[in-house]
Amino acid sequence: MLGAWTIGRASGIGASAGLLAILVWALHRAYDVMAWPLAFLASVCGLCGVSVLVITALDLAFHRRRGERVFPLRIFDVVLGSALVLFCLVLLDDLRGQLPPTW
Repeated sequence: MLGAWTIGRASGIGASAGLLAILVWALHRAYDVMAWPLAFLASVCGLCGVSVLVITALDLAFHRRRGERVFPLRIFDVVLGSALVLFCLVLLDDLRGQLPPTW
């Protein structure tokens, strides 16, 4: 199951969730009901970003021989993963206090 989860899939899903979150973020101020979808999209974006960073770290740790060839790609992966996590934190900080308590 986890063998099918790759950097490409995590990047694609995370970037798509991030773009959808930007659209929902614009609507969320006008419609209070959009807070939960925004929180969900931010969470997916952040989890995919963390996943990209973990997979990149594992790849760098266990596949050192090919490091010279894929080093520019790994830099891109680290930047994209970090951007997804940062965007998630910005969205969740904006949502803080707006969601009703669930307990």
